[in-house]
Amino acid sequence: MEIDKKVMMAELGGAFTVSLALGALGGIEWAIALAVVWMAFAGAHVLPVVTWCHMLTGDLSDGEGNWAANGMRLVAQVIGAILAVLCGTQFGEIETGWAATDMWITDIADGYWAVIWTITAGAVWWQMHTRCDTPWVSAVGLLLLGGMMTLSGATEMAASITSMGDGIVDTLVNWILDGAMVGLGALIGVKIDEAI
Repeated sequence: MEIDKKVMMAELGGAFTVSLALGALGGIEWAIALAVVWMAFAGAHVLPVVTWCHMLTGDLSDGEGNWAANGMRLVAQVIGAILAVLCGTQFGEIETGWAATDMWITDIADGYWAVIWTITAGAVWWQMHTRCDTPWVSAVGLLLLGGMMTLSGATEMAASITSMGDGIVDTLVNWILDGAMVGLGALIGVKIDEAI
């Protein structure tokens, strides 16, 4: 498999920028920053949930062109977020008080509605993203539905890695499952759209 360096650099740069913005901006400012990043780093997914949507709505049997290529995007996003965390904390000089989020899959019986809402948000957002060919609509759609999705997956992974692996198991499982649930929603949305 040949690695597309331009795609990897776009993911790295986009994730770096969004991870810095995640700590400083909120609401509509964050959506505007995300739209600008998507335009500046054209073709970059930037957020793990977006990569998972592409992965699960792409050719599921294509190991190299879909799974490996998008897996490399996820790695580049984490590397970009690591650089942002290191810069934002001045390489550990500033204490952030970050603590790993507990793994949520173990409590799924008590919180299954949150999973259902995440899948639903993935289905609705993917329809917005693929039908409206503009980063502005995609970013505002994420702002509207972001409360039902975890959009800080790469930053969480970066914080865990730069904290010497603090809470890495919980963070890794959440990073994978948060993205996979949104991607599953995107896949369901595509299948419903095809059936109509």
